Amino acid sequence: MRVLVLGVLLALAACSTSPYEPIGQSGRPPPLPVDGPIAYNCADGTQLMVEAHATEARVAIVGGPSMVLPNAGGDYYSNGRYGFRGSGASGQWEVGRAAPVNCRGG
Repeated sequence: MRVLVLGVLLALAACSTSPYEPIGQSGRPPPLPVDGPIAYNCADGTQLMVEAHATEARVAIVGGPSMVLPNAGGDYYSNGRYGFRGSGASGQWEVGRAAPVNCRGG
């Protein structure tokens, strides 16, 4: 009898959902946050944490400096040396006069 009860309990545990998984989105990654910092991985290997607001973006380069970039129009933030354009799942990072590098948020 104990083996049967243990088997039923294990079967029920295997069917339970994780408290961290949104209901109805099983197997899909959660959406990117609308506000708060977003982690970006750029094509050149740069990793950024970006928190954009209407007037500024706070950017932290993983393993490097952090900075506040003022809004330079639309979704573009720049202090003249560094620049970030975009939001959500995609963006571009630029340093100096180098060509912008594509970045993926997630």
